[in-house]
Amino acid sequence: MTRGSPLATMAVASALLVACGGGGGGGGGGGNTPPSSNTPPLSGRNVDFSMAGVSYSTPTVSGTTGSAGGYTYRCNPSCETLTFSIGPITVGTATGASSLSLKDFQGGLDGGLLSPTTIRRVQFLMTLDGDADVGNGIAIPSELAPSLANRSLNFNATSFDADLASLVDYLKGDSRLSSSYRAGMQIPSAAAARAIAEQAEAMARGVLVESPTSTSIPVSEIRKYVLRVPDSSLMPYSGNAASLKSAYPSGLRPALGAGLSLISGTPGNVMQLRTITSRGISVAAPKYSDGVSIRMAELLLGTSTNSSPSAGTITLTSTSADLVSLTSLKTADGVSYSGRPTPTDSSGSDGWRNLDEDLQPRSPEFDQRGLDPAGVIEGDAGTYWACDRRGPFLLQLNAQGQSVQRLGPAGSAGALPDVNRRLPAILEARQPTLGCGGVAVRTSSGEVVFALGAALNVSGRTANSARLLRLVGFNPRTSAVRQFAMPIRSTEFSLRVLDLESLSEDRVLALVRYRDSSATGPYRWEIRSIDLSNATEISSRVLTSGPNAGLALEFGSATEVEASGVTLATSTTLVELGALGWIAESAEGLARGNSQTLIVIGQSNGGVTSRVRGGDASLSVAEHQVDRNGLITPRAAGSSTAPVFELSPSSVESRQTVIWSLQLRNPVN
Repeated sequence: MTRGSPLATMAVASALLVACGGGGGGGGGGGNTPPSSNTPPLSGRNVDFSMAGVSYSTPTVSGTTGSAGGYTYRCNPSCETLTFSIGPITVGTATGASSLSLKDFQGGLDGGLLSPTTIRRVQFLMTLDGDADVGNGIAIPSELAPSLANRSLNFNATSFDADLASLVDYLKGDSRLSSSYRAGMQIPSAAAARAIAEQAEAMARGVLVESPTSTSIPVSEIRKYVLRVPDSSLMPYSGNAASLKSAYPSGLRPALGAGLSLISGTPGNVMQLRTITSRGISVAAPKYSDGVSIRMAELLLGTSTNSSPSAGTITLTSTSADLVSLTSLKTADGVSYSGRPTPTDSSGSDGWRNLDEDLQPRSPEFDQRGLDPAGVIEGDAGTYWACDRRGPFLLQLNAQGQSVQRLGPAGSAGALPDVNRRLPAILEARQPTLGCGGVAVRTSSGEVVFALGAALNVSGRTANSARLLRLVGFNPRTSAVRQFAMPIRSTEFSLRVLDLESLSEDRVLALVRYRDSSATGPYRWEIRSIDLSNATEISSRVLTSGPNAGLALEFGSATEVEASGVTLATSTTLVELGALGWIAESAEGLARGNSQTLIVIGQSNGGVTSRVRGGDASLSVAEHQVDRNGLITPRAAGSSTAPVFELSPSSVESRQTVIWSLQLRNPVN
């Protein structure tokens, strides 16, 4: 996305700001008194994508952008208009400045947000990139211009998608271009292009700021960051994937962002945030068959300190987001928690296998103290609370990240050391890896409230039909345990609670994700206010009517739950993140900076994913199967070559840890 590290890019961008024009143009006009050719030229640079090989011109200067996206222009006193083009196609115009991004081009913003025109420019440039890898910048091959002769493209046309597809089809058939270049041409989706544009500018300038003008949008300003992680917090990678070593030569970023909270007592102009990692960098593996049973499986990367479950401190200012510390979470006796799964059939076990890159069981494969954190929130007396996706477990930790207590559900699963089984036994019916979604603290009573990550799957029958999702309260002052529930609407499929945030004694905020309209529909991400003031305590409640009378509330319809004397918490949507450009599937953390500032963080899994090359293209990695000899099935239809499992970098838009700071138009108290 940018050449070099984000820190180096920031330094270059800052140095460039000393020339005429400051941080960018945006209007496209050149002023009333254009400079003459006798005025000394100034140097500038396209900072977001370092666009190389793009023609530029002003009334007095013309040339082609260099390897770092550089150009020249003149100012005296006003600055010239720069026009950027590829062959006969004008990419855009902007007032000359020492640094420009596509947002600064004419028409770059629409209603205070990145415009459709900007997104289309990104799609066009990414499609024509010489090596089809925008992660290292955009370079346009010199031989492309002749191929574009007599071609046109209007970035404002409603027919743009079809026009770009037609242009690409034409170029793919042009034998003057190399076969490898033509084969690499792929048009990114508008959503991916938008995310990449946002991240590119945030990496170059520290932050991308949007100010929605429509009052129908409940947010007046969005500051979009890419978290800067120091090399000391990276995880060395010594595995087999050459693509990972090439993409991340300094190491993999830790799996930060599984939870987020404000650290109290920080100054108003600098927010100190606590975040927490997941179990580590984990990727899907084929199901594992040991000859006796077939189990779901995953692969955990790394065994270094930076790959273990950890808490991090983030400094957030108006212009930057930086990870400043990373501390491993530890057991009561000072041993660092690992991210390995707990033993099969023990409390917290999903029955999954833990494999290595050769798809063989790791040694050791399990850990009785394995942990997969999800949420984090401030507690009493300098402690903080975190919850765990597997158990679910609820942990109280001291300022050094050492466990003060660890609570887990009662039930039939095998006991684990250092776990006080005070939580409700029904929680053992949580869906795999969805034991806990987030944690909050009631502001007066101090009761710790955590939400299940999804509806319980009681007796293996309610995962997709339950109309409620449980919240569990534990009061550390009285040791009382209570249960409440929030509704799952009939139009919501696969509802997930990603994090909770404290708001008041009776209200919490919830970051949620769900599919709209069908089980395979698009994802939606929302921040909701959950009001518990009238919610029924449901610890001893079951259905009292209908065909499932006497069974858990998860078996009932919304009407049957209500008829059983149960009032659910009320849920009100405050912000719909997708409307503001959020696409990161793994939004995981929510914090409240003040009554009008909400902060969201995504969890990028270290920028790593997995794939099965040569397998059935219609199946996901987890839908393939591997046996004890490493044979993966099924293979691609008609192929005689065995499929191969491999790790690779995530798509460019999914590699970074993204943070958004949302300024609400109205306070949430």
